[in-house]
This record gives sequence, C-alpha cells and structure tokens, in this order.
Amino acid sequence: MVSLLLAGFVDETVAFLPFGALEPLRRDLDLSYTQGAALLALYPGIGVVGGVFGVLADRHSRRMIAAGGALGYAAGLLLFAAGTNFPMLVAAIALMGFAGDAMVRATDVALVDVAGDRIELAVARGTLLGTVGDLAGPALLAACLATGLGWRAAFVAAGVGMAAYGLLVASQPLPAPSRSSRAASEAGSQPRGEVVAVLRDRRVFRLGLLAALVDVFDEPFLAFAIAYLVTTRGLAPGVAALTAGVGLAGGVAAAAWASRAERSEITPSVVTTLLVGGVGAIVLGSHPVVAALGAAGVGAAVNLAWISLEARVLTLRPGQAGTTSAVVSAVGQVAILVPLGAGVVADGAGVTTALLLYLAMAVVFAVVNSRDRVARARGAAAREALRSSRG
Repeated sequence: MVSLLLAGFVDETVAFLPFGALEPLRRDLDLSYTQGAALLALYPGIGVVGGVFGVLADRHSRRMIAAGGALGYAAGLLLFAAGTNFPMLVAAIALMGFAGDAMVRATDVALVDVAGDRIELAVARGTLLGTVGDLAGPALLAACLATGLGWRAAFVAAGVGMAAYGLLVASQPLPAPSRSSRAASEAGSQPRGEVVAVLRDRRVFRLGLLAALVDVFDEPFLAFAIAYLVTTRGLAPGVAALTAGVGLAGGVAAAAWASRAERSEITPSVVTTLLVGGVGAIVLGSHPVVAALGAAGVGAAVNLAWISLEARVLTLRPGQAGTTSAVVSAVGQVAILVPLGAGVVADGAGVTTALLLYLAMAVVFAVVNSRDRVARARGAAAREALRSSRG
C-alpha cells in the first residue's frame, strides 16, 4: 500500500515546478506571459483527456498503467528540462499532464482493492503525503535556484525521482481488476457504455459538482486572497503571502487528523462551517491574525472535503472506480471558470468584489453539500426499507 500512497506525494512534488519556475524559464527562453499562461492552463486542463486511463484501469492492469504513467511523467519532466523553445515545452507539459493522469488514476483504483473498508483512512494518508509534496516541490525548486543550478536542474531531479517511482510501482504486485470487470472486457462490453451508465447516475454528477466547488478554493483563491489583503487591507506583500499561506498549515493539520485510525467521522456540517467561516474571516476580518485563521479554516475544509469526496467517488460504483473518478473529474473541470470570472470581476469592480464572489461560492457549496447529505440519507433509508421488505 505504501507505493500507492506515495503517488500523491510524487505528483504534488513535481506539479509545482512549472508554476514556480514560470518567471525564470520565461526569461531564459524569452517567452511571453501569454505563452506561460498557456502552459500552466494546459497542465491540468489535459486531465479531461487523461480521464480515459480511469476507464482503462477498471478493466486492465493497474500496475502497467501506473508504472507506464510514472515513466512517461519522468520523460515529460526531462523533456521540459531540455526545452529550448515554446513548442518543446508544450509537448513536455502535455506529456506530463497526460502521463500523470495515468499514474494517479491507476494507483487510486488499485488503492480501492488494497484498502477495502478503510478506503477513507487510506485516502486521508495519501492526502497528507500529497500535502507534504506541496512543500517538497517549492523546497526543491528553491534549493536549485539558490545554489545556482537553475530551474532545469529541478526538473532533472524530479524526472529522475519520478522514474525511480515508476520502477518501484512496476515491481509491486498490484491487484488485478475485479472478476466482473474482466468478464465485461472478455465479453466485449464497450467502455463507452459503462461511461454512459456512470453519466446517468445522478449521484456522480452531484459529486462532480461538489468536487468543482472544492477545487474553487485551491491555489487561485489564495492568489486573490493575497491581492485582497494587499490592496484592501494594506498588508505588505510578504505578510499577506504568509497570512494566506497559513492555509497550507490548516490543510496539513486536517489531513494529519483524518489520517488517525481512531477518529470521529468527517461530517459535512464541519466542512461547511470551516469553509464559509474561513472565507468570511478573510473577507471581513480587520486583523491579519483573523485572516490567517480564516485561511487555515479554508485549507482544512478543502482537505477534509476532498478526503470524504474521494473515498465516496472510489466506492460509489463497485468495479467502476476509475470510470466514476474520470467522470467526476470531468464535471469538476468547470471550476476553472471561477478564477477566470473572478479576474474579470476584479478588473471591472475591484478585488473586494472578486472575494465576495468567492464567499458566494462558499455559500453555494454549503447549499449543495446540504442537499447531498439529505439525498444520501433518503437513499440509505430507501435501501434499508427494501432490505426489510425482502427480509
């Protein structure tokens, strides 16, 4: 199981590098900001296409898909390090995003079989390691830049590390697809039909919407929060960045708590309170400490919500964890529209209005989360009534 849990760590470690190295590589290769933005948008955006690996992982060798994805990821990192022009970087970043999806989706599907009933605990521990990776990536890049090795050295080191992880996964006896999945494949069942069946499941769409609303409060939200604290609250840029950065500490603390074997259930009301209260504290708080506590609350809410959602996605439709995850991720891509809209709002009406938009999105999350909880309760009651009638 350790090799599966490490997938989040290695993915998050290298995922930061293109974002963090934007300015030095832009200067070195004489790129425009538009070209840089295109690279950064392509990196996560290609996940829509990469969702095919989730479907494949339900029916074929998870070890081959995960190991091949990690080795492809390594190749992309090394190609990026060797990049001398924009087309090379586009090819490298596309390979990184596509292969990274293969690695993550296959390890997630394998984790379902390995973890069994303890899937939420396993997801929590993987999330904790991923959060540590959020720290390792900036540390690696900073060390390479500070020592004069440059941004290319960081990508080379990450590529070598990713290749080593790919070889590790290739050596692991990961569980094969379930009998039902293999039988469907052998009988010629079309993956497209399975995807359609998942798409028709309202529960999947609801989880996709929740996933999108959680993703809204990732890094782009912190960028707007920092801008708000500087322009509206008058904080120095360094203080504002540190204040918003406390959100990472809140995420680490939440993931560490969720990783404990003996803990209480992650309740939707707690997640909602942390998110709405956290965003509200950043917007309305007049002191940096209040804003920092708000950022910590948002970070904790995002990680707790993600742990709960991921565990549900992977177990919602037995034998179709990869397909379900791919569909949820595709629906969740609508989250990218929020920072774009916030940017337009900030240009036209100010950063404060943009933060109020995020506060409104937190309230929307609260409403959707509440309705999801009611729908789950009704579904559980209906299933219990059906079992009673049969008994």
